[in-house]
Amino acid sequence: MRDMKVALFDSSRRLTEFQRVLTQHGVSSTLMTFGNSKWVTHDFADTDILIYYPSFEYSSNYPLALHTVKDNLVFLHERYPHLVMYPDSSLIPYYNDKYRQYLFLRKAGFLVPETVALVSPDEVSSAAHDLGFPLVVKNRFGAGGGYVFLVKTLKELEGLYRASTLDYMTGWGLGYLARQLGQREFWYHLIKEKRSLYPLLSFPLLAQRYLSHEKDLKIVVGDGRTVEMHWRRPARADMWKVNIDGGAVGVWGYVPPEPLAVAKDLAKQLDARWINCDMLFHDGQFYLTEYSPVWHHYKFKEHDDFVYEEAYNADLPLQEGLDLEELIVRSLLKAAGGAE
Repeated sequence: MRDMKVALFDSSRRLTEFQRVLTQHGVSSTLMTFGNSKWVTHDFADTDILIYYPSFEYSSNYPLALHTVKDNLVFLHERYPHLVMYPDSSLIPYYNDKYRQYLFLRKAGFLVPETVALVSPDEVSSAAHDLGFPLVVKNRFGAGGGYVFLVKTLKELEGLYRASTLDYMTGWGLGYLARQLGQREFWYHLIKEKRSLYPLLSFPLLAQRYLSHEKDLKIVVGDGRTVEMHWRRPARADMWKVNIDGGAVGVWGYVPPEPLAVAKDLAKQLDARWINCDMLFHDGQFYLTEYSPVWHHYKFKEHDDFVYEEAYNADLPLQEGLDLEELIVRSLLKAAGGAE
């Protein structure tokens, strides 16, 4: 294997793990940072691989949470198209952007929950008429189930739409701001982190038909293989969102062929080396809801309350599939012309 040159950008998450794996493969890396502008003058012409694991320096619904990926990484990809990158350069336009993801999924013909983009008052009326109540409203930006609302009335739907256009001068809008500013988490970040959470909404919101479900599914595809997948089930009867960060239980078990094929097809259509897909299971069908070039993952048997079943049927054994830094580094080395 020829010597690989790797630019490893500093991140608050997973930097040490990537350094460890690169060292195990005998690959040295140049540690860089987007925290100052010196990287702009660096010549990446002889760099083979760039790795940066994005983390939200701001709350995930804050548009500035997208800055490093959508500005810096896009620039580097355009200026140095030979770079093999993680996150996958083909997915950067869709990074943490539910509206752009929705546009692609609908145009490409994937099965998604019936959705109305709230781009005008007329579309607000259409959402209420076509989707009925309750319905789900998602902020354009957000991760981990944050800023996703179960909406039960037209007044609330209209209020969310107006808030997304920065019109808060309504009783509902002022109440929304008061509720956001009154959260304990808001004051914790303000006092402890000296940084405010972002309480506003981002246009356009997405309204979706509420589909009851007892579980949803996460599938990670790497180099055309399903390398890791797990179900997420509610831990309590009153949970309607099943994000693990929100307290849901992860189940590593059997997954039918249909959603596995859908995830691989999505990766192929997006020309994505690595992709994380979220699917919702309702009435015997799997609906694609979101996808991302990055994801949070868990080490093998990291949590005692997670379930690991013998029927697990990904393309890779579970213990190997959960060592994602190793898999990602091997994938990037192969794509850059080195050995697996």
